[in-house]
Amino acid sequence: MGKSVFRHQRQGKIVVLLAVLLPAIFGVLALIIDGSRMMSEAELIQHAADAAATAAAASLARGNSIAIARQRAVTVVQSDNGLSDAVVTVQIPPQSGLYAGKTGYVEVTIDRPIPMSFLPALNGQAQSSVGAKAVAGLADATAGAAVVVLDPNPPSLDLPGGLGVVLPVMPSHHLGGLEVLGVGNLKIDGAVHVNTEWGGMDEDSQPAGWALLEQSAVTCTPIVSLSKLRCRDLRVVGGVDNPTNYANFVTGEKCPVKANAKSVPDPLLSIPVPTTSADPVNVSATLRGGVTVVSIPLIPLPTILQPGVYDYIQVLSGKVIFQAGVYIIRGRHPVTRIPLQIIAGEVTGEGVMFYITNSSGYTPTSGAPDASDGSTTPSATVVGTDLISGVINVGLLGSRLTPITTPGSPYAGMLIFQRRSDRRILVISRDALISDGVFTGTVYAKWGDVVFAGMGTVNARFVVGSLRFANLIDCTIAPTMLLPPAQDVFLVQ
Repeated sequence: MGKSVFRHQRQGKIVVLLAVLLPAIFGVLALIIDGSRMMSEAELIQHAADAAATAAAASLARGNSIAIARQRAVTVVQSDNGLSDAVVTVQIPPQSGLYAGKTGYVEVTIDRPIPMSFLPALNGQAQSSVGAKAVAGLADATAGAAVVVLDPNPPSLDLPGGLGVVLPVMPSHHLGGLEVLGVGNLKIDGAVHVNTEWGGMDEDSQPAGWALLEQSAVTCTPIVSLSKLRCRDLRVVGGVDNPTNYANFVTGEKCPVKANAKSVPDPLLSIPVPTTSADPVNVSATLRGGVTVVSIPLIPLPTILQPGVYDYIQVLSGKVIFQAGVYIIRGRHPVTRIPLQIIAGEVTGEGVMFYITNSSGYTPTSGAPDASDGSTTPSATVVGTDLISGVINVGLLGSRLTPITTPGSPYAGMLIFQRRSDRRILVISRDALISDGVFTGTVYAKWGDVVFAGMGTVNARFVVGSLRFANLIDCTIAPTMLLPPAQDVFLVQ
């Protein structure tokens, strides 16, 4: 009898204890099961928000509209990540936080309802909500640029002899979109951006770009590495011949190579071709014909040239002064077939720009037909013997060539501007070991092949199709004004 009563009393206590502990048990189950699910969903949704913000910012960087970028973010969340029931809010630019109002940045917020298994027993709610936020945008990925090589696949052009300047021996075809040839070291105080897609190695000596036998996007005297390149950043769409050929401009800093990178846009694409309306101060429509200067050195009187439209300009000796302004050269010398030759004498041109075009009918009042070139890729063929657009010796004693400086001019800082669709070779040489010649400014030949055989320190920038540095001794490119840095999309929040 006593045992039966005791047993019933114990069972009653267990029931009471279960009644007391049941909410706690459900709470533990809710934390374990529903809590784990919410944590998993939160991680999934955060990844989706990160991907959506990055994709939308990349869409903006490609030049798409805000509407297209916003739709891209929604598609990434609801379709690519399978979150069709998520509520996606896209702010371009962000409306709050550190990046509020900043152009090029995207804020993505996601809210998604999550059905619960045990929490409804505690709070009566059948579902909860999980949210996430991410911000992405364009940010500088390199230092400001001193050299930009734009052609993804440069055609091979043989450099003819008899140019009137001394050049090192060079290969008969392109070995890279950017080539550093000769026996001297090249230092560039700025970033180098190369859009050439040819293969080679990345910074970790792994394959990069197209697999080609002897060509790389960037190369330093292959087979026997005599030349070296030092720069602050070397951003390459393809690869380099050998990462050990490249070092940072600052001794001790990490290797500057970044291969398999995104291409950069033409930083000078917005500059108009020279017309009297674009810059009435520096551009003249006066026809000057062809000019050859062969003066007796002992006669001190200089030949003075004025801005205008020329068939060709050839300076072989004597003292020549280019008055400030734009020199449009739309023809070629009848014998050499070269539009611009400055190879000897004492030449002064301060505040000048040479515009070289392969259009004999170029019109300086309208810019036709060059004004319609844009970014269209021209034919890879250069006809006949017309391979050279210009030959300039920048090592002439007492010579000075400096760019346009007129405030408000679209050509401020420009020294040489070759028609965008013109693929001809431009040769710039400093072939005097002892020289006080001055050469400063921007060299722009969007699809052209530029050969720079320099030495010493040069205050210049290059935006070209392909580029060969042919150094007899060490050379430093140190522009006082840099081009824009390369930018990449970064997740910043």
